[in-house]
Amino acid sequence: MRPSMSMRVPSSEEEGSQRDAETRWLGTVLGLAAWTMFFVSLSFAVGWYRMREPWPPLPISTVLLALPGLPLVFSSAMLHRAARVQPVSPREARRLLRLLGMTLASGAVFVAMQAAWTHLAFWNHHFRIPDDGVPASAFYGLTALHALHVLVVLAGVFFSTVRLKRSAEVGDSLRRLSLGGYFVTAMWLLLFVAVYLP
Repeated sequence: MRPSMSMRVPSSEEEGSQRDAETRWLGTVLGLAAWTMFFVSLSFAVGWYRMREPWPPLPISTVLLALPGLPLVFSSAMLHRAARVQPVSPREARRLLRLLGMTLASGAVFVAMQAAWTHLAFWNHHFRIPDDGVPASAFYGLTALHALHVLVVLAGVFFSTVRLKRSAEVGDSLRRLSLGGYFVTAMWLLLFVAVYLP
């Protein structure tokens, strides 16, 4: 019996490419899992300290500290949508570029707001290390570490956007970057609860 002409056997090159994509996906998952454990352990250390000593209110209001979460969640949502777009036509490619542009813009707003709050805390309210002890160290250290991870995700989105403009395939990269978007959003919530709440 002759096999159907519609059935197509993947070539060894395509199978190798699929295996490479799966390996990159697994590496991303394992890397983010390790960073998640690191952030969680730091948050537990802060929580342990807060149970032993009074935690002073931070010099920036809780409402202002919460505001950067809105552009971060929006950026992660746009990246999630972008990872599901298949740019098979010029119209879909333009849609994908718009989603990536919104991801970059809202992510940049988040980083700028975090930088503004830390600047205000340091210069206007004189919240300093080591004078203000563990609360200041936790505030500056974890905020900076988290912002660095957001910048890494945004850099990946930027380079994917450049590659897309050159008609390169970016679907695999965006799927992995969307994991990074979920990660930085979840870790920001953990940071807010562990450090920013009075």
